Amino acid sequence: MSKLPHFDAEAIRSVVDMETCIEALRTGSRELGELHPRAHVALGPGDDFLMMPAVSPAGIGVKVVNVIPGNRDRGLPLIHGFYLYCDRETGVPTATLDGSALTTLRTPAASALAADHLARPDATSLGVFGTGVQARGHIEAMLVIRPAIERIVVSGRKPESSAAFVADPSVVDLAGSRALMTGTPEETASSAIVCGCTSSTDPVVPTAAIQSGTHVGLVGSYSTARREVAPDLLTRAAVFVDDRGAAADEAGDLILAARSGLWSFDAVAGDLAELCLETAGRASDDEITLFKSVGLAVWDLIVADTVVRNS
Repeated sequence: MSKLPHFDAEAIRSVVDMETCIEALRTGSRELGELHPRAHVALGPGDDFLMMPAVSPAGIGVKVVNVIPGNRDRGLPLIHGFYLYCDRETGVPTATLDGSALTTLRTPAASALAADHLARPDATSLGVFGTGVQARGHIEAMLVIRPAIERIVVSGRKPESSAAFVADPSVVDLAGSRALMTGTPEETASSAIVCGCTSSTDPVVPTAAIQSGTHVGLVGSYSTARREVAPDLLTRAAVFVDDRGAAADEAGDLILAARSGLWSFDAVAGDLAELCLETAGRASDDEITLFKSVGLAVWDLIVADTVVRNS
């Protein structure tokens, strides 16, 4: 077999930008087909190995990912991943891609797609919890779907990490002329759009600071070992998920709230496919909406297919 073409992070972004990715997911999410569960192997306290297979008419793919929170203290990325993309008809491997780069792109793109349906059209402020690559990606993605945003507030684990993030030239470049600042959790949560991009084991978004009409997007937890919001926020919000089955299996914020008896999965108002088909959505300007994502393997396949076909 000849050497497969490999798309590293730079090559991926040279082929698809955030807007292209959002639109590919918008089209692909209307009919996802059968979803395949991912394998999750706990490597130790907080460390995980994930394998995420997906099949669609476009192709076959699998992503393998290591999530090591301790890498922050080593100066290394939290997530390392690898993706194999294969032809659907023959099963022949077609390309390999940087799995971490796919995650960095498709996760905020999916969040932005949900926010495009759920956030108020007049939203002008963005609050971001987290200071990693997902935080940066969510700023980029939210500015695509709400370019009228005027203020971006960031809250990290430590004041110094927040300060370093808002001073990062790549983040400053994304913000452009918009106000970019650090803030307390309460100041960050008072924004019109709030994004949770942390791997926290305890809630980081203060419920009391969330205002009427706010949209909250959460991507940080994919097991009961992690959560970003407390159950009382779920009881105040219309809750949407990427996929009901995946959320029931992996969404730590929701599972822990359901176990407490304070919230129920029966309260889920819709999933991403229903949002894209416009059979579910925001009910009023004053409603708090919340989109919880655990990440779907088919999103990686949609983006990988877009990269390969556009290269």
